[in-house]
Amino acid sequence: MDVQLGVPVSRDEEKTKEQLIAELKDLRLQVDRLKISANNFKKAEEEILHAQELLIKEHKELHNAFKLVENAKREWERTMDCVGDMIILTDKDGIIRRCNSSFARFTGMPYHMIIQKDWEEFLHENNMEVRTRYGKSTELFQSSTGKWFELNTYPYNDSDLNSPGTVITIHDNTDLKVITEELMNSNRVINENREKLQSGLKEITALIQNVTKQIDYGVRFFNPNLSKCYEVRNCRRTKCVCFGRGAVRCWQTEGTLCEGGRQESFADKYEVCSACIVFKKATSDPVYQIGEQFNNMMHVLEMKNKELESAYAELKSTQTRILQQEKMASIGQLAAGVAHEINNPMGFISSNLGTLGKYAAKLAGFIRELTEITGQLEGQEQLAAVKEHRRQLKIDYILEDIEPLINESLEGADRVKTIVQNLKTFSRIDEADCKPADINDCIESTLSIVWNELKYNAVVRKDYGELPLTMCHPQQLNQVFMNLLVNAGQAIENHGEIVIKTWSSEGSIYVSISDTGNGIPQDRLTKIFEPFYTTKEVGKGTGLGLSITYEIVKKHNGDITVESQVGKGTTFTIKIPVVEEEKPWRNR
Repeated sequence: MDVQLGVPVSRDEEKTKEQLIAELKDLRLQVDRLKISANNFKKAEEEILHAQELLIKEHKELHNAFKLVENAKREWERTMDCVGDMIILTDKDGIIRRCNSSFARFTGMPYHMIIQKDWEEFLHENNMEVRTRYGKSTELFQSSTGKWFELNTYPYNDSDLNSPGTVITIHDNTDLKVITEELMNSNRVINENREKLQSGLKEITALIQNVTKQIDYGVRFFNPNLSKCYEVRNCRRTKCVCFGRGAVRCWQTEGTLCEGGRQESFADKYEVCSACIVFKKATSDPVYQIGEQFNNMMHVLEMKNKELESAYAELKSTQTRILQQEKMASIGQLAAGVAHEINNPMGFISSNLGTLGKYAAKLAGFIRELTEITGQLEGQEQLAAVKEHRRQLKIDYILEDIEPLINESLEGADRVKTIVQNLKTFSRIDEADCKPADINDCIESTLSIVWNELKYNAVVRKDYGELPLTMCHPQQLNQVFMNLLVNAGQAIENHGEIVIKTWSSEGSIYVSISDTGNGIPQDRLTKIFEPFYTTKEVGKGTGLGLSITYEIVKKHNGDITVESQVGKGTTFTIKIPVVEEEKPWRNR
């Protein structure tokens, strides 16, 4: 029923109106509820949209994750395919689940035909035989290709997937096996060569020791590979020094006709002979190669030793001549003084002999007259006549004077004899004359020669100690003392003193000769023993005196030192070791 405004209504109508109001309230409540639901729906819609966005985002992330997993899987598969070793994954029953491309290439079969096969049967089908087991590894050999492999197994247990199995790797060991066998063979050869070398070195060591002990440069290392060169090379050059001889080392022989031309020195030929079949055969073994190097060394040493011996002999001869010349030159410088020393005793000997001649004539006359008187007179007249005649001829004086004249003459003759003997000693070549001597006696004999050189400008003071005898070359030491004494006398310009002192200590004999002469500057002390160095005027010295002195002292295994102060004097000190007679003498 329609309700019109401004028109009164009945109770029923009022009731209906209340119902309508109630319904309207309900409707309003429903509307409010709908509004609330609409708001809730909108919120739900917003939440759904948000959840949908999250789901899309998660889907994208999951897609990216799956893509990364797929890429990682592909990378890992490609990585496994790049590995040169063969890799197999089996289940617990030994059935192949996966493998890399290296294994597929090895079998020559596609991947899908390999999967689900038993891996041991698969290897057997490919001629893989087990040869050796060591540790966790197994050595396999493929008879069809001759290749060697190393197989290793690793347990695989995935608790999440509950799929246990085994990872198997197979590595191609052929190159390593070959190298190992080659190394073993090389080591065996090296060990054999080492034994040969040790044996050869032992023999060479024994030869070297023999050379050292016996000083024999003729020893050689035996080489059974040494051949006759003219037979090996079928050579018919009969003029060659090697032709017709035994197995000689032709590369060490001068004048050979190898290669058609004359080979001269050993050094020149060695380069040519190193390519020769005879040389190669002789040195094919390392031991004999070392042996021939030793032989070549000994050959060179032998030749050099002969050259040195020849040079030493010539040097020794030259040194002897120089020593003798210097000795004679020194004696020549002292000749006037020596002549004076001889003339003095010879003068009074001659005078005494003249007097003795006169005495002899008077005695002869007295004896004749005595005979005549004895025949003509008798008794007291005879006795008186004899006494008178004896007085006139001075027979008593003559008889008293004869003995002193004879003794004086004999003394002079002894002086002359001593001087002549000393001159003979100094003028004699005595290189091999080594004998026990008293150094004090050597100095005394030298003083008798040089005394005339010293007595006019120096007083000689001697302080001799008690010295043991020593094995030495006394004549050479005399020359040392003469050189030092003459130099000392020449260093004193007006009048001075020369002191000779000897003593022994700790197995050595010491001799010092000091003078109060001009002295030697310090810058010249290091040069005075050099040959031909002299501070004397031209014509007054050869410069060899002190050099020869130094060499003689060194030859006696001794030492010589010098101390000097300008204006105060110089002291030379000689040290010579005492060598007993029973000990062998060794020239330095």
